[in-house]
Amino acid sequence: MVVKTTPSKKRESISRPREAGDNTKKNTASKKNKTTSPKTRTRKYPELIEKYLAEAEEIYKKGDLPQSGEKYWEATAALLNAIAEKRKWPHYSHRDYAEIVEKLSEQLKEPLGPLFANTERLHANYYHNFLSPLNFEAHRQQTLKLIEKLRTLLTQEQEAPQ
Repeated sequence: MVVKTTPSKKRESISRPREAGDNTKKNTASKKNKTTSPKTRTRKYPELIEKYLAEAEEIYKKGDLPQSGEKYWEATAALLNAIAEKRKWPHYSHRDYAEIVEKLSEQLKEPLGPLFANTERLHANYYHNFLSPLNFEAHRQQTLKLIEKLRTLLTQEQEAPQ
């Protein structure tokens, strides 16, 4: 038996690397903050960081791993936003966050990427709930290390003369 098939249409759009300024999926928290002054945004981020961390710990104690993982992600994103805001770097997308982590790694001469990958894993778990408690805890511990490193960096930058 012969099956006739019609040739499939070639895809017209080709995947391409993102060009500078092409932020298609923007972080909504940062996007909303764009309308306020940089000084106000810089002051607001530390409040968000503490809020998200407190919520993460509370939810974690209740055993809701996907929800607590998302709060750890939000705390990390708020830290990255605060650092990027201070340095006038873009911070509106996942790609921006990855680039911030790469720049900070180069400046600190310390690889932050593996720690950030753990945080991204917690974020993905929010949507798909695939992590066992054992693996969740491992990713959580690495995320807390990243949060402490970023907090220290942010504190140093806030104390530095402008």
